[in-house]
Amino acid sequence: MKFFQPQSRTKWPVDVRRVLGLISDVEMAFDRLTFWIDHPAPDIPSSLIKRHCGGLQVRNCYSLPFHPAWQTEIAIFQPGHRALIALQHAIQMRHRTRLGYAEAALDWLVDDYVSAQALHQFMLGHLRVPYMRQPVWFEQGTAYFARLAAADGTKNGRNVVLYADRESKLWPAGRRRSPCCHLEFRLDGVGTLAQHGLHTLSDCIEFDHRAFWKDNLRLFRLPSKVELGRQLAPLPQERRVSGTALAKRANRFLGRYRHNETFVLQNCWRDNPTIADLVTVLDNTPFIGD
Repeated sequence: MKFFQPQSRTKWPVDVRRVLGLISDVEMAFDRLTFWIDHPAPDIPSSLIKRHCGGLQVRNCYSLPFHPAWQTEIAIFQPGHRALIALQHAIQMRHRTRLGYAEAALDWLVDDYVSAQALHQFMLGHLRVPYMRQPVWFEQGTAYFARLAAADGTKNGRNVVLYADRESKLWPAGRRRSPCCHLEFRLDGVGTLAQHGLHTLSDCIEFDHRAFWKDNLRLFRLPSKVELGRQLAPLPQERRVSGTALAKRANRFLGRYRHNETFVLQNCWRDNPTIADLVTVLDNTPFIGD
């Protein structure tokens, strides 16, 4: 993908220009797709499909719970466009398909893991997912914007995952073995997938990844620490102090929402909805290519 470079050196804030300078390329693709087919043992050309994806699992005679018409589960990992087309040709008009799960992924490719971590920290400090109500939690370097399962044990219909300690596995970048910062939206269930126009295998082939990320990569920027400290002051007279004092007030506030020294905007916004009145929207165009 052609990576977008800012035309003006002064158009973007310094922190934005800094992380943009770390990105060598941007890749968007599905990380995983899971389909159901209404046949107990469909003829799937696995060897052909595997040439154009990261992996393929076919579970014949494995009915979807409470939906016995769907009798085969197919999970395809890091599919290239050719892999999806080959699967579609194999199914053609003989079988119906039902999409059950999708992982839409965005990888920022960088030269080294130090750069990947810098992007990871930037995203945690600027990314907000508005429909997530739980605090971001961390496990082995991966940030999860929702629990893997709801309180009743059912799998959450949506989750957002961010990590920066692995190479890109997406099919367009797979052979480059490039370190990356990886952002992934996990969509589970027919209703959730339908909200993004994903019903069938054909929808996955025609999916507009850039439009998806244009809508869902929501980045925001807090004001300077001096201005944030001023806005946090409960009384007017407390705003008439030095810039150093205001910055200290902001640091104390931000410190409550740090994970290993990294500020997490999602957690801050969750506890302080009035932050919406202080942030400015960051144009995500330079982060999704052109």
